Amino acid sequence: MSIGADFDNTIVCYDALFHRLAVEQGLIPPDLPPRKGEIRDYLRRIDRENDWTVLQGHVYGDRLDEAEPYPGALEFFTTCRTANREVFIISHRTRTPYLGPSYDLHAAAYRWLERRGFFAPEGFGISRGAVFFELTKQSKLDRIRTVGCDLFIDDLPEFLAEPGFPPAVTRILFDPNGSHNVPPGVLRTSSWAEIAALVLQ
Repeated sequence: MSIGADFDNTIVCYDALFHRLAVEQGLIPPDLPPRKGEIRDYLRRIDRENDWTVLQGHVYGDRLDEAEPYPGALEFFTTCRTANREVFIISHRTRTPYLGPSYDLHAAAYRWLERRGFFAPEGFGISRGAVFFELTKQSKLDRIRTVGCDLFIDDLPEFLAEPGFPPAVTRILFDPNGSHNVPPGVLRTSSWAEIAALVLQ
């Protein structure tokens, strides 16, 4: 079985980091709930969309190393290695932020993976050639098809519902807050432990 997984907001949890940086920069009140969506919606309500965009560049770029994986994600990849499952990480990620300093967002993501042992022989042993940061949503769809994923895990229901999504691929929605409507034919999970139980047993 070949397993594909998204990177941002699927493997990596940004809630605490977004909150910490937004408070550091005086963008939000400290008592705002520490969730990415809450911070985004607050800044949009007070007409600070550009500040939100610049904040994303910091989180996905120069401060990415401070973000933590979702609970159970690393254990999932450990089990994949033990079970000899082929794993691909395929994400839609621009090369540089839309606004603010011009960080290399792809290099930041590779560094995050490297520092957590994804590429190490004694770690998860995933090849760098099995990690793809695509510049467009269509390229991400094409990559899932090209590498031959049997299933794909993503946090965005609208991506999993794309008309061009490869029909033979099992689609798994990672929805830890239970906040999304589930498209037809998509399996919803709320944790990496649930994904492991569904996929690896």
